Amino acid sequence: MSGFYGQYHTTLDEKGRCSLPAKLRNVVDSDGRLMLGVSPILTAGLDGCLCLYPELEWRNLQNRLSELSFTRKDFRYFSRRLYEAAATVSPDRNGRILIPSHLIKVAGLEKDVLVTGVNRWIEIWNPTRHDDYMEQFDKSYEEVAEELFPSHSGQQE
Repeated sequence: MSGFYGQYHTTLDEKGRCSLPAKLRNVVDSDGRLMLGVSPILTAGLDGCLCLYPELEWRNLQNRLSELSFTRKDFRYFSRRLYEAAATVSPDRNGRILIPSHLIKVAGLEKDVLVTGVNRWIEIWNPTRHDDYMEQFDKSYEEVAEELFPSHSGQQE
């Protein structure tokens, strides 16, 4: 199965529409179906971006959340933030999605927009916010890789 990847610069028009790059719209799964589907869900992401979830990934996220206890205060807060902000955004024939005004505000979007593929979902960023996020991370790319993918004793990669 392939996934979403790459970084693309686009703009937000006066109506709040943003073009999704064709390279992201046309990603197919292992069965040859468009991964994004016809009704992806856009919601507030983490770290100041918006997340565009394909229908299947959204269902997977909902299933994982439904396994958690509603008595947990952090679960209720996260669920409210995630679901209150969520909107179905179907790309038009030109590949544009309409970003609701409340989500434009959440992500601090202005004219210039950065769209990134993050394997199972797509993120939409204010480019300055994205740059600030990447610069503030206190570990190098290599250090994070070592932590996420520790080598097995005695094996070389």
